[in-house]
Amino acid sequence: MGHSAKVASSVLYVSELERSVTFYRDLFECEVTLRSAESALLLTADGFQLYVIERGKHAERHPSGLGHHLLMWATDSAKGLECLKQALQGTGSYVDTHTSGGVTFVEGRDPDGLRVVIAHPDPAQQPRSIFDSHLYA
Repeated sequence: MGHSAKVASSVLYVSELERSVTFYRDLFECEVTLRSAESALLLTADGFQLYVIERGKHAERHPSGLGHHLLMWATDSAKGLECLKQALQGTGSYVDTHTSGGVTFVEGRDPDGLRVVIAHPDPAQQPRSIFDSHLYA
């Protein structure tokens, strides 16, 4: 074929737009590049796009069946991982830190309780060699 593609964006449905935009903007230093009354487009420093769309406080949650289940981020330094862990602790959304296959994972929850996982080293520094069982929880 000769064509390649990379993951460029993710869409996240939330109950309260402003609360979620503030969480992701502040935690991951995203820039808000587009905004409407019910949605926002956040851009990470490396160009990944996070579309945040408000569905309201009474929106149904999808059961943990098929589809997207969590946002997983990576940082290229242990210091960066510790700073992000402290930021999660500061928001009251920190859950756990564990290491598997030489990769350390920090887990928290966003304002809607959705899992946010941050890993170090990032996959470019250390390709993954095993599946982390915590991802299936």
